[in-house]
Amino acid sequence: MLWNWIDLGDLRVDLAILVDPLSVLMMLVITGVGMLIVLYSTEYMEHDRDYRRFFAEMDFFVFAMLLLVLAANFVFLIAGWALVGLASYLLIGYYYDRPSAVAAAKKAFVVNVIGDVGLVLAAFLLVRELGTLDFAQVFAAAPGEIGSGGTAELIALLLFVGCAAKSGQIPLHSWLPDAMEGPTPVSALIHAATMVTAGVYLVVRCNVLFALAPHASDVVAITGALTLFVAATIALVQEDIKRVLAWSTVSQIGYMMMGAGLGAYSGAMFHFLTHAFFKALLFLGAGIVIHALAGQQSLDRMGGLRRHLKFAYVAMAVGCLAIAGVPPFSGFFSKDEIIASAFEAGGLGVWLGAVAIIAAGLTAFYMFRMLFRAFWGPEPDGGYDTHPHGSKWTMSAPVGILAVLAAVGGLIQVPASWHLMRDWLEPAITVAELEPSHANELIASLLSVGVAILGIAVAYWMFAAGSERRLAYANRYATIRGFLLDSWRFDHVYEAAVIQPGREFGDAALKGFEPNAAQGIVGAATGLSTAASRGLSLLENGLVRGYVFAMVLGTAVIGIVILLVGT
Repeated sequence: MLWNWIDLGDLRVDLAILVDPLSVLMMLVITGVGMLIVLYSTEYMEHDRDYRRFFAEMDFFVFAMLLLVLAANFVFLIAGWALVGLASYLLIGYYYDRPSAVAAAKKAFVVNVIGDVGLVLAAFLLVRELGTLDFAQVFAAAPGEIGSGGTAELIALLLFVGCAAKSGQIPLHSWLPDAMEGPTPVSALIHAATMVTAGVYLVVRCNVLFALAPHASDVVAITGALTLFVAATIALVQEDIKRVLAWSTVSQIGYMMMGAGLGAYSGAMFHFLTHAFFKALLFLGAGIVIHALAGQQSLDRMGGLRRHLKFAYVAMAVGCLAIAGVPPFSGFFSKDEIIASAFEAGGLGVWLGAVAIIAAGLTAFYMFRMLFRAFWGPEPDGGYDTHPHGSKWTMSAPVGILAVLAAVGGLIQVPASWHLMRDWLEPAITVAELEPSHANELIASLLSVGVAILGIAVAYWMFAAGSERRLAYANRYATIRGFLLDSWRFDHVYEAAVIQPGREFGDAALKGFEPNAAQGIVGAATGLSTAASRGLSLLENGLVRGYVFAMVLGTAVIGIVILLVGT
């Protein structure tokens, strides 16, 4: 504790930080991967007109994330949460002269504010029930004071609203792919190691509260499973290389949420760690491609790049193998642990594990679809406008480091051998964790590797062995493809159910309420004060004899009143 900040009766809020294994893990990833991204940005953004503003906003973002994960109470957690939303608004809308970037920044900010409201309401309930917002005191008192009733469920659900908004979970997910309007290093920072994993961190941090709310935990797990499947299907048809990675992020965060909801907290954080490695690698590798092609992001304008960008090709191949869950790359260990934990949970968990297995196959397919379309096959018609060129060491070195971490990072937790992540987080996770048996670990590994190999093989057959198959299937399933390109039409539903009714209500209020009620009250008050001032102005005529007469008359009236009162 640094000092006592607020003292309102029984409620005390200290300006304090919490350094424990969970916050240290988050700090290491935020600062470690963040440092690599910032180093990479020095070359990627070197010709940008607002070079200094970019790094100022990046540093502000890192500060806000560190405040969020180091907070020792819900007050400073919410402060960091809000500052992260502000920083992401600035970074997503960095190219403020683009209407699409401004719209994406506003969308992200509005959705994140919805999550902020959920956190604030949960904090109010905690104050009412426990009289404190300090993490240690809340987690110690909650089992006895709140128990496992409806209040605990409501608190956990309100917390999850904030988690879903920040981590892009259905139905508050549509802002996250639009965040690709920011520069590529911003996409890597937001989508890999920091902002979108804040929701997972909060669920794990509040493991005591979620353990008291089994129904809310089921909601978390089901939402995560739906998100990972829906996002994986949408990623199948994306043509923008960064949007493929954005939707894959939504899907991978779904894995983490599903694991946390089922009680596999260390498994969720393990996948957070490996995801930070391979997703930052993929975004920065994609940035090398975009930089080499003078800003081109469409897969339709790519092909044959492995002949020009060998380093980027190898790096992105490592990232694709890791996210697909191919052993011994990092994603194999972390993703399979979550799937094995789902099978261990039984009942609902088995169904969620089956969904996760299907999504694992889709992940392998769409990631290698991206790799084959960008780096294999013929060059686009007419060739490239500029000759693709490699990057300097300032961009290559961070990508190389992340490639090594993505390749071997999963070895810190090997099934049936050692569990360094679980042992490290044990002091911060005070409830009983869901630990998969060796049998379920073996089943999950065999199934996930099998569907991953199948997905890679189908992607090779469709996109590397002959592009005519890709075009044929795209035409044959045009309706489904259109549905997926519309992102399951979530934005259409929001437009019809929320945005358009809001516009109509605003228009009606502008035409009816505003002139007749709001402006009418103001107009009446203005008219009354004007009439009063005019009446007073008649008395202020500037004639001395009038003023003397008024003084004499007033003195006489006062004298008469005194005489009458005295008698």
